[in-house]
Amino acid sequence: MEDLESILKQHPFLEDLQPEQVKLIVGCAKNLRFKPGEFLAREGQKEACLSLIRRGTVAIETHAPNGETMCIETLMPGDVLGLSWITPATAHFDCRARETVIAFSLDHGCLVGKMKEDPAFGYAITSRLLDNTYQRLSRLRLQKLDVYR
Repeated sequence: MEDLESILKQHPFLEDLQPEQVKLIVGCAKNLRFKPGEFLAREGQKEACLSLIRRGTVAIETHAPNGETMCIETLMPGDVLGLSWITPATAHFDCRARETVIAFSLDHGCLVGKMKEDPAFGYAITSRLLDNTYQRLSRLRLQKLDVYR
C-alpha cells in the first residue's frame, strides 16, 4: 500500500518538488471524494483549499445573464482547482463533479504558514500556481477564439 507522500509526488503539480518539500505538503493534505453532481466549490464562497484532481472530471460553471448554467472548462486528473486560493479569495465559479472525483485538498492556513517559514518552498508553490493560471487562461483564450470563428 502506498503512503500519502508517494501518492502526492505523482501529481503533476508536485512531481518535481524536492522530497523535503513534499513532506511539508503531507501535513496539509486530505484525500477527498466527491459524488457526481456534488460541488467542490461554490461561487462566492471562500476558497479555503487548493484541490489537486486525482480521478474524475470537474466542470467549472458560470451563470449566464439569462440564468442558464454554462460549463466554461472541464478539469481532468492532474489539474488543479482553486488557483486563486493563495490570496485567499472567494470562488468565482461553481465547480461540480461530473463523475466520482478523488482529489487532494491542501489546507490554506497550513500551507501558507509553511510557505512563509520556507521561502524556497513558497516560491516553488507560487510559481506552480502562476504557471497553472497561465495555462488555464491560454486554454480559455483558444476556446473563445474558436467560438468566434
